[in-house]
Amino acid sequence: MENFENVKKNLIETNEKNFGQEIREEYGEEVYEATNDILNGLTEEQWLNSEKLRVQVEEMLKELAPGGDPESEKAQEMAKLHGQWARTFWAEGTYSPEAHLALVEMYVNDERFRTYYENIVSGGAQFLRDAVAKYTE
Repeated sequence: MENFENVKKNLIETNEKNFGQEIREEYGEEVYEATNDILNGLTEEQWLNSEKLRVQVEEMLKELAPGGDPESEKAQEMAKLHGQWARTFWAEGTYSPEAHLALVEMYVNDERFRTYYENIVSGGAQFLRDAVAKYTE
C-alpha cells in the first residue's frame, strides 16, 4: 500500500510540474484541486483497473488504427473502454459524451498528447478521436 501511495504522490507531482499552471489558467483552481482529490482518493484496485483499461485501449488502438474503420464494432468497443478509463479520473456524475469528445479532441490538438498516441501507433490520436466521436453521437 505504501508503494501505491508513492505512485499517487509522484503522479500528482508530475501533473503539477507538467500541467499545473496550464490547468489552473484554463479551468481554475477548483477544477485542479478536485482532480488532485480524485487522484488522492483512488484505491489501489481502482488504479490497477484504470491501468488495465489504458493498456487494453492502447493495444486495440495498435491493432485497429492502421487502415481500420473508427466506426467498426471493435473501434466502438475501444471508445467505450476509453470512456470507462476516463471516468476513473473524473468526479462521480461528471462524465458526458461532450466531455469525452473534448478530451480526445485535445489528444489531436495538443502536440504533447498527439505525440503520446503517435508513439503508440501512427494516426493513433486521430483514430481514437474519430472512434469516440462516433461513440458519443
